[in-house]
Amino acid sequence: MQSYQFDMEAVLKPIKPSGGLDRKLTEAEIRERIRRIERVLPELRRRQEPCRLCPRRCGVARVAGDLGECGLALDFRVAAVARHCGEEPPISGDVGAINIFFSGCNLHCIHCQNWPISQNHVGLQISPEDLAEKILKKWCNGAQSLGWVTPTPQIVPALEAYLLCLQEGFNLPLVHNNGGYEDPEVIRLLSGIVDVWLPDAKTADSDRGRSIQGVPDYPSRSLEAIKAMVEQLDEGATRAVIVRHLALPGGLEDSKLLLKTLREQFRDQIHISLMGQYFPTYKTIGHQVLGRRITRYEYHKIVSFARNLGFEKGWVQHYETDTGISPYCLS
Repeated sequence: MQSYQFDMEAVLKPIKPSGGLDRKLTEAEIRERIRRIERVLPELRRRQEPCRLCPRRCGVARVAGDLGECGLALDFRVAAVARHCGEEPPISGDVGAINIFFSGCNLHCIHCQNWPISQNHVGLQISPEDLAEKILKKWCNGAQSLGWVTPTPQIVPALEAYLLCLQEGFNLPLVHNNGGYEDPEVIRLLSGIVDVWLPDAKTADSDRGRSIQGVPDYPSRSLEAIKAMVEQLDEGATRAVIVRHLALPGGLEDSKLLLKTLREQFRDQIHISLMGQYFPTYKTIGHQVLGRRITRYEYHKIVSFARNLGFEKGWVQHYETDTGISPYCLS
């Protein structure tokens, strides 16, 4: 079999944090954010019962203990509060991001690399006060940002914990890391609260969305969500929208269509983060298509396609690195 070799170092340039993505909040911004959270919490609480926090709108009675599509009732479950240094440069910086890994997820991706947390709901029940205490302790030791990982099903207690942190002078930018399957109305309620939106864009193919993510309307819902995030960028209510795409084996044409769609709709308003770190796990071990890593050739073709489309704001990963993966600019 022919082996493909590409010198990624020779064609990609390093990028440093820029555009104010790493800027700390001012005292005035903290006060305004506190007011904003206090205004939107009542509406978000109403959306919990019956649950209408994500596009599934499963309508379960979470107060009564019924489980939503996310696998959660009303109890607040967090898997980890950890310092993470493997995010994009403006998010991790030199000291890392404080990432909160919330249990549960509104998607059921068969290849989820965090499946014990997202699908098996590993985590401990916690109070907003306890979470705030954990965040503030990490903050005192230095960090670049605060990242929420799949917070939507638990957005109310997450905001309650964040509010307590802000009242103590917490000034790190907030990153909303999500799977891209978000309700635009909830996104709009978070306007002026989230500094960096970090959604996935997983697929442009509804059949793949059904078979891999567990939702046939993923492509349209994802674009609606990103559009709502970009609107906040236009209004000056958020600093950046960074769209992540995890390249999958056998998905070259899907990736090309997705990138073409994103370029046509959002141009230079978004940053792109192309990820090549996929490995078989969870339900894809032994899978006919997804049971292998993406090849160097496949990943290089996706990166080249994105560059030829005109994407310049963003990052790619070194194919050879299994985890952590050094990011480099697309331009």
